[in-house]
Formats: sequence, C-alpha cells, structure tokens
Amino acid sequence: MQNKTRLVLLSVAMLSLVSCGQSKTYADHLEDYVHTMRYHDDFNILQLTDIHWNYNTSNAASKVYLEKVIQEAKKHAPGGKIDLIELTGDQFMLANAFHVESFMKFFEEQAEKEGFMYAIIWGNHDHHGIYNPNWLSQTFKNAAHCIYSDEEDNLYGRSNFVIDLTVDGTKAGAVKWQIANLDSGASFSETAVSPFREYDYIRKDQTDWWVKEHARAGEAVPAIAYYHIPQQDNGIAWDDIHVRGATYKNKFFKLEKFCDNGLEAYASDFLDTASKHNLKAAFQGHAHNVDWTVEYKGVTLGLGVKTGTELYFAHIDVNDPDPAMKEGLASVGINENFDLIGASLVTLKNDAGAFDLEHLYLNERTSGDFVKWVKW
Repeated sequence: MQNKTRLVLLSVAMLSLVSCGQSKTYADHLEDYVHTMRYHDDFNILQLTDIHWNYNTSNAASKVYLEKVIQEAKKHAPGGKIDLIELTGDQFMLANAFHVESFMKFFEEQAEKEGFMYAIIWGNHDHHGIYNPNWLSQTFKNAAHCIYSDEEDNLYGRSNFVIDLTVDGTKAGAVKWQIANLDSGASFSETAVSPFREYDYIRKDQTDWWVKEHARAGEAVPAIAYYHIPQQDNGIAWDDIHVRGATYKNKFFKLEKFCDNGLEAYASDFLDTASKHNLKAAFQGHAHNVDWTVEYKGVTLGLGVKTGTELYFAHIDVNDPDPAMKEGLASVGINENFDLIGASLVTLKNDAGAFDLEHLYLNERTSGDFVKWVKW
C-alpha cells in the first residue's frame, strides 16, 4: 500500500511539473503576443460586434447582410480598402460546429477577396455553444487570415494580443500604431467552481501585460484598444455628464446600461492606467442598444454599432419622447426611423495619433437599403 501511495504521489508531482513547464509567464514572453501588419496613413479598421450567429441563424441571409456592410465600408473608407476587421465578441451564441465553420469560411473568403485581415476577441456568448472552447480557439488559430492568440500562460483570458502596425509589416520595423485586443471576461466561468458571474472585467494582470507590450513598442506609439464588455468607466462617464453636469463631447445613442454592475471587486484599472500610456481610443460591444461614444480622460471611449439583426437591437423612433432617444437623434441628425445595426469604422490618419471615427447604420429594406454614415 505504501509503495502504491508513493507511486501515485510521484505521478501527481510529475504531472504538476509538466503542467508548470507548459504554462509560461507573460512578462517573459511578450513577443509571443505580437502580430504585425504594415502601417500606412489612412489605415482602416472596421469593427463588427455581437453578430450572434446561432442555431436559428439563416446563414445565407446573414452572409448577404455582412457582405453589404463590408462593401459599403470599403466604398466609404479613405483609399477604398478595409485593412483590418475587428470582431469584438459574441460572434456566436448557442451555435454548433457547422455555424462556426460557416462563419469562418465566410470571413476567410471575404479576406482573400478583399485583402483584409480580421482579429477575433471572445465575448460572453462565445462560450455558450455546442463545442469545446478549446476547439473554437484552435479554429481561430488555424484560419489563414485570422489574427488571434490564446497562449498557455498565467494571463487571464483567451484573446489577449497586440497588433503592431510597423513601417514594413515585420517585427523588426518601427512601430507606428499599436492595436490592443483584450479578453474582458465572459460573465461565465469555464471552471466547475463558479459557473456564472454577474459580468466580468479586465484584470490587473492584463493591464500590466498591455503596459509592458506598449513599452516594448515604444511609449510614444499611439494605441487603440478593443474588448467586448464595457467596464465601469463607461458608466462613470455617463454619470459625469448626465448626473454631475460635466461637459464632455458625447454622441450617438445610449439606450441601455453599460453593464457596470457596481461591484468594487469587478472594477477595472485598464482605462485609468492606459490613458497615461498614449491610449487614444477604446471600443467595445456587448450592449446592443448602445453605440454611444464619449471623450473621457483624454481617451475616445465608446461602443461599436451592433452588427446584424440576431438576438435584439434598438428601434430608433423619431417621435419617441425618451430623453436619451431625443439626445441620440439630435447628435446624429437623422430624421427617419431606423434600426440601430451596422458597423463602426476607425481610420488611423497618421502616426501622430490622429484618427477618424464613423458609425454606419445599414438596414436592409425592400424599397432600397437604409445607409447612413455619421462622423464622431
């Protein structure tokens, strides 16, 4: 019995050593999280968010809509080309392998045809599918035009990586802009200990990781961040304007909560810290009835327009008496009813940190599609 016990203990110890050897410390492997693209002035980033491809989705109809959005953005963007698409979470919800593979096939074909790359960030509903999350992660890694990282490390989350825009598109070239992608949590745990959360947040180790990645690229390098779940800063900015009377530039529609649950334990330090390290903008998804944007702590902080009609979205009524609706309508200058779906376009104008932001509202209509661009 003693020999068997010793054998079991030895086996456990060996497995622990192997496991520890496979998990790396992020601070010692910063290069592993780095992807590169060639920088040019008027670099165009199209944000698509909360597509929610699911068991009830018509793949054919959804592909038609997505292609319309991509083509409209391409036509409208400076230079007539989309360089990068940021998919900021909730690509899927209650989906299976067929939906995932159809989705990825569509984006691979579009990327090949149009010459863009696309980056993927996890959202909370991406965990809710009839597949193993590790399989989904590997599917992202295997796609030829997909930019994505999921390292075996001590860093929270699955989709933490940076895209360095360099003069020659290689890691050896000087970095002109940095695009940070972060896993903002899932409101769902993959462990059996805590299957559900209220909402999640960007951890301190993720903030530390990005600060180190930015220092590696150069403190003078302007940066932009994408993640899925809005953090408590969004709610603070809203209250500063509408409760405490502060004067900020703000625009577009805010018709539901920012998902700040008010728990101190879930407060993120990311924006407060990143604003001191040349972060120019941070954009999220998750809240379908919100595409509100505000200037906060020197950072343009906002949400992308929900892409497509899956799940739910806001119906904008020009006669709605709600003050938030009126404020939104006044900020965009639109005088007809429409649905709050479409995309967001960021154009990096130069390497000094200047950028443009525009929101696209695209509704399919039998009498001709509703297409409106509104500049921030």
